[in-house]
Amino acid sequence: MDGILNIDKPPAWTSHDVVAKLRRLLKIRRIGHTGTLDPAATGVLLICIGKATRVAEYLVAREKEYRAVLRLGETTDTQDGTGQVLERRNVGTITKPQLQAVINQFTGDIFQIPPMYSAVKINGVPLYKLARTGQTVPRPARPVHISHISIGDIRGTDVMLDVTCSKGTYLRTLCHDIGEALSIGGHMHHLTRLRVGSFQRNHSLTINTIEQLHQEQRLESSLYRTDDALHDFPAIDVIEPTVTRVQHGGGIRAEEITAIFGSGKPGTLVRIREPHRGLLAIGRLSYPTVELGHHGDTRLAVTIEKVLV
Repeated sequence: MDGILNIDKPPAWTSHDVVAKLRRLLKIRRIGHTGTLDPAATGVLLICIGKATRVAEYLVAREKEYRAVLRLGETTDTQDGTGQVLERRNVGTITKPQLQAVINQFTGDIFQIPPMYSAVKINGVPLYKLARTGQTVPRPARPVHISHISIGDIRGTDVMLDVTCSKGTYLRTLCHDIGEALSIGGHMHHLTRLRVGSFQRNHSLTINTIEQLHQEQRLESSLYRTDDALHDFPAIDVIEPTVTRVQHGGGIRAEEITAIFGSGKPGTLVRIREPHRGLLAIGRLSYPTVELGHHGDTRLAVTIEKVLV
């Protein structure tokens, strides 16, 4: 069994819990997730099975969309609702325009300091292990990109936020930092991941549904192929003897490309396929796709990033 499952992670489950459950259910060792969700969070968790684990790094890099509830006036040691309240402050009256003005400061390219309760390692030790012993250590700020934040319902001190962001963004830290910028504090009270790349929550499967589909021997039809999951990469088709060279990590000359689907500039990641065998490898363009495919062009058009077969 090879492919990608779009799972709606339930609350109280760690991402590892989901992986362990599927390993027991499917009796397959090669299973991994593509981006941790905190135990209290719900929503899209992509699981790669079998050979699809080799494309996990490309799915991790996908843009993500979240719905978070920011609770104003309370800071916690974990920056979310699972932690101990460190301070309570009077919220007063916060208007939507006031919120929007502050939130605008957190869009675009920004830097975040990872929370102490996170898996980021300092000198080889995960921060959460240090936090559990009461330690707080300096953490270097990390660049992230937040392309969009919109304000939904405001109910008392709870503010619903829809956030679209890059990988590595801590929504807990975003909520905490917005609270600090408002001078009243805050934490992330709830979080749901709505989208990872093109994978939407409204198409995700619950654990119970997966168990049922497996029992009925219909689960395999719910798997996404790796080729489909990476549909936004331009595709290049090749035939033998180029196929054999690609399988050994060899590059592709322009004259060896039989078809190109999509466009890209130098440096763009591409799918390399054989019409009958499917996805062979991930490569990187040396020349724009608009210049490739001419008969007799012997330039090295694609270098191989990762062989998948």
